Amino acid sequence: MTLAARQLPHLNGRQFQLLMQQLQRHAGIRIESPQGVIEGCVGERLRALGLASYDDYLALFDDSICARAEWLALVDLLTVKETRFFRQGAALDAVADYIDQWLQREDTGNGFSFWSAGCSAGQELYSIAMVVEQRLKGREPWLEWHGIGTDISFGAITQAQLGQYRESAIAHLPAPFRRDCLRRIDSQTWAIDDEIRARCHFFHSNLLHVNDAPFADFNLVFCQNVLIYFERDTQLWIINQLCDRLRNGGLLVLGAGEDMGWKHPRMQRAAWPGVTAYKKREV
Repeated sequence: MTLAARQLPHLNGRQFQLLMQQLQRHAGIRIESPQGVIEGCVGERLRALGLASYDDYLALFDDSICARAEWLALVDLLTVKETRFFRQGAALDAVADYIDQWLQREDTGNGFSFWSAGCSAGQELYSIAMVVEQRLKGREPWLEWHGIGTDISFGAITQAQLGQYRESAIAHLPAPFRRDCLRRIDSQTWAIDDEIRARCHFFHSNLLHVNDAPFADFNLVFCQNVLIYFERDTQLWIINQLCDRLRNGGLLVLGAGEDMGWKHPRMQRAAWPGVTAYKKREV
């Protein structure tokens, strides 16, 4: 009987706790999925590697490059990548309003830049890009803009770079954006407009190492539904790091409740209903 066909043993309590500890140590994240879901993901890796037990799998994790590669493969399975276009409509309305305010400033010479931290398969970054393109094209079409998306999942980044989505993925995309920002490939597949995709760049990155990220100077940073994977102290540290990468007057958008207990002397809560957002004070 092949390994794929053989029933794997259950992940016992000791193995589960050790796996969670190792995941925290190596990737800096915590996974709150049910044990059965986690067991299924780990079992998938056992079959892929031809291993017979969870202890054999756990023994792989030392400080070698091979172990780091395996952590990336496991994290790719464990992290939730469910998202959609225009998932947070109120937040994107706030972005449109913010851009209108930004265009009234005297100094827009550096163009407009934004970052989707935890971009999954690209829907969030492309949604922001559509709003930015619409707003700038209607007012100051000569202004340059670019967006950056980062995610811990290599698979998600690969899909985001491709910029192609099934019909079901664009169900919530407003008709004007579908008309102006997408092109149909076949009966079930759509692609992001080439000009928009050319201005959106995607990179593999873990927010645990955000202090080493080589990019900064953003007008806008989105970080929604990502911080839940980290311990609270790490969450607050990450938010501070994101603030440091904003320009003066820049906007930080977080998920609901992700700012609990957080304060920053340079950041002021923005007053958009239903949106957790902060503006960086001018100096």
